[in-house]
Amino acid sequence: MGKRYMKILLTGAFGNIGESTLLALIKKEYDILCLDLDTDRNRNKESSLREKGPFRTVWGSITDLELVKSAVVGKDAVIHLAAIIPPLSEKKPELAREVNVQGTANVVQAIEEMETKPKLIFASSVSTFGPRSPDMPPVDASTPVNPTDNYTHHKVECERIIKESGIPWTILKLTAVPTLELNMEMDPMVFEMPLEQKIEFAHTRDVGVAFANAIEAETIGKTLLIGGGPNCQLYCSEFTGRLMKAMGIGTLPDDAFKKPENPDEWYYTSWMDTQESQALLQFQQRTLDDYINEMKQIMGAKRYITKILSPLLRRMIAKKSPYYHA
Repeated sequence: MGKRYMKILLTGAFGNIGESTLLALIKKEYDILCLDLDTDRNRNKESSLREKGPFRTVWGSITDLELVKSAVVGKDAVIHLAAIIPPLSEKKPELAREVNVQGTANVVQAIEEMETKPKLIFASSVSTFGPRSPDMPPVDASTPVNPTDNYTHHKVECERIIKESGIPWTILKLTAVPTLELNMEMDPMVFEMPLEQKIEFAHTRDVGVAFANAIEAETIGKTLLIGGGPNCQLYCSEFTGRLMKAMGIGTLPDDAFKKPENPDEWYYTSWMDTQESQALLQFQQRTLDDYINEMKQIMGAKRYITKILSPLLRRMIAKKSPYYHA
């Protein structure tokens, strides 16, 4: 079957990873159906992406089983990204479970009921491996899971549902994937990451390529780790410092960040072994430097205004930290 005739369902199409995946799918000239919630933000995002190439959209929730069943019909592959992530998953656990777990179960059931079953490509997370101190080795696909919050418990349960089904599946576990959309409202969760924490960056556009390439790659039955590779492995101090400097804000005070006193207090990010995923999916193209240059271009003249206000902005952001006592 030629690429242009392959029919793909993309859930969560207008989020961060969804947008990047949609762009990669358009480039491959697939027949694409997007499924996402009908919100003003998603409507605006869909409208802005129309000029990139053809795709169709159905509005609704993956918690609607009948809607999911109708969307899956005739598809060659389903890329399932729709989910509620932290911090909302921790603030609204019942809603998060309904979307994350039941929504995934709906997708699996819809595929199971088809005579010719499409390949399911599911987005999971490196966070399922639990807290990782700096002395621990990089994670790989065989690393035991250790869920610690609603979100990670949901992802682990989804993986179990998928693996126990009779459908063709691929699970991609993602590292930190910052959005290209500017947001000066710093999420307080960033301060839960100790400065010595290992973190692996991945460019959102590269992650989109990984999902798109997984459609035809020989990945059925595989769990693959998606990170930027050795050139994108760094520590939180450098990661947050470089991002803050790129935005013109400057380095945040060290005492705004968590200082772990026991192994369970480290954050759930780590460096990753991505040799197999890169060999199969050929997605690692961009570095943190590329991302920073893009951020500077997006900010434009605003970056100079931010620099002028940087002392005030640093204090305002630091005060959001529960660890900052200056």
